Amino acid sequence: MDESLLIKKLKRGKEDAYVQVVHDYGNRLLRTCYLMLGSIEEAEDVVQETFIRVFENIGKFRGDSSLYTWVYTIALNLSRDRLKRKSDVPSFQDDQDEWIGNDDVENCVVKSIDREALKKELFKLHPMYMEVIVLFYFEELSIKEITALLNEKEGTVKSRLSRGRNILKGNLSKGGFING
Repeated sequence: MDESLLIKKLKRGKEDAYVQVVHDYGNRLLRTCYLMLGSIEEAEDVVQETFIRVFENIGKFRGDSSLYTWVYTIALNLSRDRLKRKSDVPSFQDDQDEWIGNDDVENCVVKSIDREALKKELFKLHPMYMEVIVLFYFEELSIKEITALLNEKEGTVKSRLSRGRNILKGNLSKGGFING
């Protein structure tokens, strides 16, 4: 469905438009929020709150950005608020299906340890670095898309991405997970 038509239907309260927005953005929002928050339960709460806010405030949407950018901005702001309230590094539980496959047990264990180390170090980063890394590497957004999403200058986004990568690489090197 065309985005302008979707927005019109949302503003008129059409149920099929709500379903379409949840279908189009739900999984990606959940993934991004999980990567930022480290808890599937918190990520689900944020995504649910995001959609509630989108549906309650769609009348205020001016169209200065795409609907996607607006929805993601709401989710990122809610995630940031949660991060500000958190004091502990989140704990992680990998899905059991990651252990199923053709890899032998040793490779699965090594991958799991590496993934766990990466997650822990990612969550030690300052949120401004973490969010650009998550958006760039995990959501595969371009610098221009991240710039629009975060309402930042391109140079700022590039700088945060570079700085975040360097901090992450340094921390992983110190922990012996990568070689310099």
